[in-house]
Amino acid sequence: MPEAITSHNTGLEFQMVRYMKYQKVFTVILLAASVILISCNKSKNGEADASEYFSFDTSKLGMEVVDQEMGIKFYPPMKWELRQTQISKKIESRGAAVKPEDNFIYKPTYVFFNDSTNALLSVGKVETKDTSLAKSAQLNFYKGLIAAKYKDNHLTSVTFVHSKVYFSQLKLEKENLTSFKILFENNKQEIIELDYTIPSKYFESSYPFIKSSIGSIRPM
Repeated sequence: MPEAITSHNTGLEFQMVRYMKYQKVFTVILLAASVILISCNKSKNGEADASEYFSFDTSKLGMEVVDQEMGIKFYPPMKWELRQTQISKKIESRGAAVKPEDNFIYKPTYVFFNDSTNALLSVGKVETKDTSLAKSAQLNFYKGLIAAKYKDNHLTSVTFVHSKVYFSQLKLEKENLTSFKILFENNKQEIIELDYTIPSKYFESSYPFIKSSIGSIRPM
């Protein structure tokens, strides 16, 4: 009798492990589908017309920032000044069944602020300790989490190439704010995020400066 019970429990455990694997695969597929469904304004080759999303107008840029640890250099928009204000890290949860340490965490290293428009730029890395996801899959998975979280905030997503790097831009409108999340991988396949947020009433006047800032991003 004890042997029969042990055998039954082992079979049950096997079924549960297999179910959890299937559930994880389904989650990955679902999140990837979210990114595809919200994508718009694409050209025939699947990428956006890059000229719509960045520019090279140096007259609209502030002081250059070079960060060896993040492996990038960039310019904030002109008159967006570096501040010591701390922004709390943002955690994008993969679900209750996932260990907390396997969630994605965005922790800004830099914060820039424009006093006249109350616009904000934060720059930092997105990290996860989840070893079950390949490095090459982490960026798409993270984009899927963002897409699911902000699906009701007029979210649009585009991908474009700049300086031989693939950039993803997620634009969302929430209440009276417009945000641009610029995501890409540095040379170490680490996820870098630049998050531009401006009051919607200043969008038209601020967007040329944001485009110039995006155009200044270079991997190192």
